[in-house]
Amino acid sequence: MEDYKQNLRILIIEDDDDHAFLESDILQDELECTITVAASKSEFDTIDLTRQDVVLLDFNLPDSTGDQLLRIIREQTDIPVIIITAQKDLKIAIETLKDGANDFLEKSPNNIKFLPSIVKKAYNLYLKSKKAQEQEREKEELDTKVETLRQVLTTLSHYINNSTTTISGYAQLALQFPNDLAKIEKFANISIKETKKITFVLKELERFVTTMEIQTTNYVDIPNAMFNIEENIQSKMREIENESGNRS
Repeated sequence: MEDYKQNLRILIIEDDDDHAFLESDILQDELECTITVAASKSEFDTIDLTRQDVVLLDFNLPDSTGDQLLRIIREQTDIPVIIITAQKDLKIAIETLKDGANDFLEKSPNNIKFLPSIVKKAYNLYLKSKKAQEQEREKEELDTKVETLRQVLTTLSHYINNSTTTISGYAQLALQFPNDLAKIEKFANISIKETKKITFVLKELERFVTTMEIQTTNYVDIPNAMFNIEENIQSKMREIENESGNRS
């Protein structure tokens, strides 16, 4: 099964009309494709590269060179570029692979038959590369979300543990003074205050998840996200302490 899309959009940059026709003819015989031909840089400049899938680039044009056009193409898009060159330019064409070309083909009657398979191979490799990049991006986002959530849970559990330890401690004290209603009331009020803190922390976790703040996109953002969460919690803790102080 072929991976390449139906109706490939192929741009042929070639100043030789006969050779451009030959390339177009063999490609359309073997592939479902739409061909656009540019015979010069001035014609190339009018073409929207975002509407092309593959570029066949003649290395020598009357008003430009292949390496110059390759740089322009790479500034705009990462689609496959196949250099079509004469024997005398073969070494230079090989060098263009370092500059972003995907493949090259020497101009000759015997080689032209390989053009459709070279185009398909280049485009399939391009699709696989894009898919791999997308999978890597998704993995990085997931790793970041997991790390963010881990740090959030660590921060929130700190506040919950503090409150549960306080509640447990005052509950044990209350058992030591079963007849001292004043002390028991004081211990109960402290426990109620700590319960409010726990409730707020759990609500903060729920808010964090439901508003998708976990969509932090990179590790650099995590400290800022954690600072905002902790600042919000500490502000609420002070508010609860003040309410408790006003009642006493």
